[in-house]
Amino acid sequence: MTGLTHDQFADKLGTTYQVALGDGGAVPLTLRAFEPLNDSGRPGGSFRLEFVGPSAPYLPQAIYAFAEAGAEPVDIFIVPIASEADGLIYEAVFY
Repeated sequence: MTGLTHDQFADKLGTTYQVALGDGGAVPLTLRAFEPLNDSGRPGGSFRLEFVGPSAPYLPQAIYAFAEAGAEPVDIFIVPIASEADGLIYEAVFY
């Protein structure tokens, strides 16, 4: 998770990832916001990601494997931050 970089997500708005669940299933989460953050000195840059997913199932804060079509899954720690008409909103911060 610490190896993820600003550049890996800068052009990924609208990308849908399949997020693996413990039961073998997956939930689609779409990247709806990418926000560069002030430099913290973190290798790879500091940034914030916001994902939107379906209203169910609810994903508690945890590390999940995010798989993009044709790429190796990456582990991302997400936190649910809101419930909106579009679905549930999750945030990941790399600082």
